[in-house]
Amino acid sequence: MADDGFEGEIVLEPPVNVGAPEGMALLTAQFVRYPGCQQLILWLPQPGRPGYGALRIVGPDGALMEQAPVASRLNGSIQILTDTFGWPPGDYRVEIDHTEGWRHEVRMRKLEAGVAAPKPPAPTHEEKPSDAARIYRDGFGNVIPNVDLEMRRDALETIVAKFTRRLEFEGNARAGTVIYIEGERRIRFSHEMCAGRVKFSIDLPRPQHWEAQTGALLTARDDIVEFVARETQRTQASSWAYEIHEDRIDFVDPRRA
Repeated sequence: MADDGFEGEIVLEPPVNVGAPEGMALLTAQFVRYPGCQQLILWLPQPGRPGYGALRIVGPDGALMEQAPVASRLNGSIQILTDTFGWPPGDYRVEIDHTEGWRHEVRMRKLEAGVAAPKPPAPTHEEKPSDAARIYRDGFGNVIPNVDLEMRRDALETIVAKFTRRLEFEGNARAGTVIYIEGERRIRFSHEMCAGRVKFSIDLPRPQHWEAQTGALLTARDDIVEFVARETQRTQASSWAYEIHEDRIDFVDPRRA
Protein backbone atom coordinates (compact mmCIF):
# COMPACT_ATOMS: atom_id res chain seq x y z
CA MET A 1 0.00 0.00 0.00
CA ALA A 2 1.30 3.48 -0.87
CA ASP A 3 1.13 6.30 1.67
CA ASP A 4 -2.07 7.69 0.22
CA GLY A 5 -3.43 4.93 -2.00
CA PHE A 6 -3.92 1.26 -2.78
CA GLU A 7 -2.11 -0.37 -5.70
CA GLY A 8 -4.45 -3.33 -6.18
CA GLU A 9 -6.02 -4.06 -9.56
CA ILE A 10 -9.76 -3.75 -10.21
CA VAL A 11 -11.67 -6.64 -11.77
CA LEU A 12 -14.77 -5.44 -13.62
CA GLU A 13 -17.98 -7.38 -14.10
CA PRO A 14 -19.93 -6.84 -17.34
CA PRO A 15 -22.06 -3.66 -17.14
CA VAL A 16 -25.84 -4.14 -16.92
CA ASN A 17 -28.97 -2.01 -17.18
CA VAL A 18 -31.45 -2.17 -14.29
CA GLY A 19 -35.08 -1.50 -15.17
CA ALA A 20 -34.23 -0.25 -18.66
CA PRO A 21 -36.31 -0.83 -21.79
CA GLU A 22 -35.29 -3.87 -23.80
CA GLY A 23 -32.52 -3.16 -26.26
CA MET A 24 -31.14 -0.15 -24.38
CA ALA A 25 -27.40 0.15 -24.93
CA LEU A 26 -24.98 -0.54 -22.08
CA LEU A 27 -22.24 1.70 -20.80
CA THR A 28 -18.61 0.73 -21.42
CA ALA A 29 -16.12 0.41 -18.56
CA GLN A 30 -12.33 0.10 -18.52
CA PHE A 31 -9.70 0.07 -15.78
CA VAL A 32 -6.31 1.71 -16.39
CA ARG A 33 -3.46 1.21 -13.92
CA TYR A 34 0.09 2.45 -13.58
CA PRO A 35 2.33 2.39 -10.49
CA GLY A 36 1.13 5.12 -8.18
CA CYS A 37 -2.00 5.96 -10.17
CA GLN A 38 -5.06 4.26 -11.57
CA GLN A 39 -8.41 5.18 -13.04
CA LEU A 40 -11.83 3.82 -13.90
CA ILE A 41 -13.07 5.08 -17.27
CA LEU A 42 -16.76 4.94 -18.16
CA TRP A 43 -18.35 5.76 -21.50
CA LEU A 44 -22.10 6.39 -21.59
CA PRO A 45 -24.00 5.13 -24.64
CA GLN A 46 -25.56 8.57 -25.17
CA PRO A 47 -24.71 12.20 -24.23
CA GLY A 48 -24.79 12.54 -20.46
CA ARG A 49 -26.16 16.01 -19.83
CA PRO A 50 -29.73 15.84 -21.15
CA GLY A 51 -30.78 12.33 -20.09
CA TYR A 52 -29.02 11.39 -16.86
CA GLY A 53 -29.48 12.20 -13.19
CA ALA A 54 -27.14 11.09 -10.41
CA LEU A 55 -23.97 9.02 -10.30
CA ARG A 56 -23.34 6.97 -7.18
CA ILE A 57 -20.33 4.96 -6.11
CA VAL A 58 -21.09 2.38 -3.42
CA GLY A 59 -18.12 0.86 -1.65
CA PRO A 60 -17.43 -2.02 0.74
CA ASP A 61 -20.20 -2.76 3.25
CA GLY A 62 -22.60 -0.58 1.25
CA ALA A 63 -20.88 2.70 2.14
CA LEU A 64 -21.82 5.58 -0.16
CA MET A 65 -18.48 6.92 -1.35
CA GLU A 66 -19.73 9.48 -3.85
CA GLN A 67 -23.00 10.89 -5.14
CA ALA A 68 -23.05 13.70 -7.70
CA PRO A 69 -24.95 14.85 -10.79
CA VAL A 70 -23.71 13.06 -13.90
CA ALA A 71 -23.32 16.43 -15.65
CA SER A 72 -20.76 17.51 -13.03
CA ARG A 73 -18.63 14.40 -13.61
CA LEU A 74 -18.48 14.41 -17.40
CA ASN A 75 -15.26 14.77 -19.32
CA GLY A 76 -16.75 15.82 -22.66
CA SER A 77 -20.22 14.53 -23.46
CA ILE A 78 -20.10 10.80 -22.61
CA GLN A 79 -16.94 10.05 -20.64
CA ILE A 80 -16.59 9.84 -16.85
CA LEU A 81 -13.18 9.49 -15.19
CA THR A 82 -12.79 8.30 -11.60
CA ASP A 83 -9.53 8.11 -9.66
CA THR A 84 -9.55 4.71 -7.92
CA PHE A 85 -6.09 4.84 -6.34
CA GLY A 86 -7.55 5.78 -2.96
CA TRP A 87 -10.07 2.90 -2.94
CA PRO A 88 -9.20 0.17 -0.42
CA PRO A 89 -9.67 -3.48 -1.43
CA GLY A 90 -13.26 -4.68 -1.55
CA ASP A 91 -16.43 -4.77 -3.63
CA TYR A 92 -17.73 -1.67 -5.40
CA ARG A 93 -20.73 -0.69 -7.49
CA VAL A 94 -21.24 2.30 -9.79
CA GLU A 95 -24.83 3.33 -10.49
CA ILE A 96 -25.83 5.94 -13.06
CA ASP A 97 -29.48 6.99 -13.02
CA HIS A 98 -31.40 7.81 -16.18
CA THR A 99 -34.13 10.43 -15.99
CA GLU A 100 -36.64 7.88 -17.32
CA GLY A 101 -36.35 5.81 -14.13
CA TRP A 102 -33.79 3.12 -14.98
CA ARG A 103 -30.05 2.97 -14.42
CA HIS A 104 -26.72 1.69 -15.70
CA GLU A 105 -24.78 -0.39 -13.22
CA VAL A 106 -21.32 -1.92 -13.13
CA ARG A 107 -19.87 -3.97 -10.26
CA MET A 108 -16.22 -4.52 -9.59
CA ARG A 109 -13.77 -5.79 -7.00
CA LYS A 110 -10.53 -4.13 -6.01
CA LEU A 111 -7.86 -6.68 -5.14
CA GLU A 112 -5.12 -6.51 -2.57
CA ALA A 113 -1.82 -5.11 -3.83
CA GLY A 114 0.24 -7.83 -5.49
CA VAL A 115 -2.73 -10.12 -6.15
CA ALA A 116 -3.03 -10.83 -9.87
CA ALA A 117 -6.38 -10.44 -11.56
CA PRO A 118 -7.81 -13.75 -12.83
CA LYS A 119 -7.13 -14.42 -16.49
CA PRO A 120 -10.15 -14.35 -18.82
CA PRO A 121 -11.32 -17.77 -20.00
CA ALA A 122 -9.79 -19.03 -23.22
CA PRO A 123 -12.14 -18.69 -26.23
CA THR A 124 -13.86 -21.85 -27.40
CA HIS A 125 -13.76 -23.01 -31.00
CA GLU A 126 -17.32 -21.75 -31.42
CA GLU A 127 -16.46 -18.18 -30.49
CA LYS A 128 -15.65 -15.68 -33.21
CA PRO A 129 -12.39 -13.74 -33.03
CA SER A 130 -12.59 -10.27 -31.51
CA ASP A 131 -12.08 -7.09 -33.51
CA ALA A 132 -8.57 -6.90 -32.05
CA ALA A 133 -7.66 -10.28 -33.58
CA ARG A 134 -9.61 -9.98 -36.84
CA ILE A 135 -7.57 -9.09 -39.94
CA TYR A 136 -9.28 -7.58 -42.98
CA ARG A 137 -7.79 -7.95 -46.48
CA ASP A 138 -8.65 -6.50 -49.85
CA GLY A 139 -8.98 -8.45 -53.09
CA PHE A 140 -5.23 -8.42 -53.56
CA GLY A 141 -4.51 -9.86 -50.11
CA ASN A 142 -3.31 -6.56 -48.64
CA VAL A 143 -4.19 -5.92 -45.00
CA ILE A 144 -6.87 -3.24 -44.55
CA PRO A 145 -6.30 -1.17 -41.38
CA ASN A 146 -8.98 -1.52 -38.72
CA VAL A 147 -9.64 2.22 -38.39
CA ASP A 148 -12.13 1.88 -35.54
CA LEU A 149 -9.70 -0.17 -33.45
CA GLU A 150 -6.88 2.27 -34.16
CA MET A 151 -9.06 5.22 -33.14
CA ARG A 152 -10.02 3.51 -29.89
CA ARG A 153 -6.38 2.68 -29.15
CA ASP A 154 -5.26 6.24 -29.88
CA ALA A 155 -8.04 7.63 -27.68
CA LEU A 156 -7.03 5.35 -24.79
CA GLU A 157 -3.38 6.36 -25.13
CA THR A 158 -4.45 10.01 -24.99
CA ILE A 159 -6.53 9.39 -21.87
CA VAL A 160 -3.67 7.59 -20.13
CA ALA A 161 -1.20 10.35 -21.07
CA LYS A 162 -3.55 13.04 -19.71
CA PHE A 163 -4.15 11.04 -16.54
CA THR A 164 -0.43 10.60 -15.82
CA ARG A 165 0.81 14.02 -16.91
CA ARG A 166 2.79 16.01 -14.37
CA LEU A 167 5.21 18.88 -13.84
CA GLU A 168 8.86 18.88 -12.86
CA PHE A 169 10.76 21.94 -11.64
CA GLU A 170 14.41 22.80 -12.24
CA GLY A 171 16.43 25.66 -10.79
CA ASN A 172 15.50 27.59 -7.67
CA ALA A 173 12.88 30.03 -6.44
CA ARG A 174 14.62 32.95 -8.16
CA ALA A 175 14.70 31.46 -11.66
CA GLY A 176 14.36 28.11 -13.32
CA THR A 177 12.28 25.92 -15.58
CA VAL A 178 8.87 24.31 -15.36
CA ILE A 179 8.74 21.08 -17.39
CA TYR A 180 5.35 19.80 -18.60
CA ILE A 181 5.44 16.00 -19.05
CA GLU A 182 2.72 14.13 -20.92
CA GLY A 183 3.68 10.67 -22.17
CA GLU A 184 6.81 11.16 -24.28
CA ARG A 185 6.23 14.90 -24.58
CA ARG A 186 8.39 17.39 -22.67
CA ILE A 187 7.66 21.12 -22.85
CA ARG A 188 9.93 23.54 -20.99
CA PHE A 189 8.77 26.93 -19.71
CA SER A 190 11.16 29.36 -17.99
CA HIS A 191 10.11 31.16 -14.81
CA GLU A 192 11.52 33.96 -12.67
CA MET A 193 10.73 35.87 -9.50
CA CYS A 194 9.14 39.30 -9.73
CA ALA A 195 8.62 42.27 -7.43
CA GLY A 196 5.43 43.84 -6.14
CA ARG A 197 2.02 42.26 -6.60
CA VAL A 198 3.30 39.63 -9.05
CA LYS A 199 5.43 37.15 -7.10
CA PHE A 200 6.73 35.11 -10.01
CA SER A 201 5.92 34.55 -13.65
CA ILE A 202 6.10 31.65 -16.13
CA ASP A 203 6.89 32.57 -19.73
CA LEU A 204 4.64 31.19 -22.49
CA PRO A 205 5.11 31.11 -26.27
CA ARG A 206 2.53 33.34 -27.93
CA PRO A 207 -0.14 31.47 -29.93
CA GLN A 208 1.54 32.19 -33.28
CA HIS A 209 4.78 30.60 -32.01
CA TRP A 210 3.25 27.84 -29.87
CA GLU A 211 3.49 24.86 -32.25
CA ALA A 212 7.01 25.71 -33.44
CA GLN A 213 8.37 26.14 -29.91
CA THR A 214 6.53 23.33 -28.12
CA GLY A 215 5.74 20.68 -30.76
CA ALA A 216 2.16 20.55 -29.42
CA LEU A 217 -0.93 21.47 -31.41
CA LEU A 218 -2.32 24.95 -30.95
CA THR A 219 -5.69 23.40 -30.07
CA ALA A 220 -4.05 21.87 -26.97
CA ARG A 221 -2.54 25.17 -25.81
CA ASP A 222 -5.33 26.31 -23.47
CA ASP A 223 -5.53 22.90 -21.76
CA ILE A 224 -1.77 22.64 -21.26
CA VAL A 225 -1.42 26.22 -20.02
CA GLU A 226 -4.31 25.80 -17.58
CA PHE A 227 -2.75 22.57 -16.25
CA VAL A 228 0.64 24.25 -15.80
CA ALA A 229 -0.97 27.14 -13.93
CA ARG A 230 -3.21 25.00 -11.74
CA GLU A 231 -0.58 22.39 -10.88
CA THR A 232 2.11 24.99 -10.17
CA GLN A 233 -0.29 26.74 -7.82
CA ARG A 234 -1.14 23.44 -6.09
CA THR A 235 2.45 22.32 -5.58
CA GLN A 236 4.45 25.55 -5.35
CA ALA A 237 2.20 28.53 -4.64
CA SER A 238 -0.98 27.52 -2.84
CA SER A 239 -1.40 30.95 -1.19
CA TRP A 240 -1.21 32.87 -4.48
CA ALA A 241 -3.68 33.27 -7.32
CA TYR A 242 -2.73 32.92 -10.97
CA GLU A 243 -3.55 35.05 -13.99
CA ILE A 244 -3.08 33.68 -17.51
CA HIS A 245 -1.94 36.15 -20.15
CA GLU A 246 -1.02 35.65 -23.80
CA ASP A 247 2.71 35.37 -23.10
CA ARG A 248 2.92 34.45 -19.42
CA ILE A 249 1.28 33.09 -16.26
CA ASP A 250 1.53 35.49 -13.35
CA PHE A 251 1.24 34.32 -9.73
CA VAL A 252 -0.02 37.18 -7.62
CA ASP A 253 -0.72 38.01 -4.00
CA PRO A 254 -4.54 38.19 -3.86
CA ARG A 255 -4.34 40.58 -0.92
CA ARG A 256 -2.72 43.27 -3.05
CA ALA A 257 -4.71 45.09 -5.72
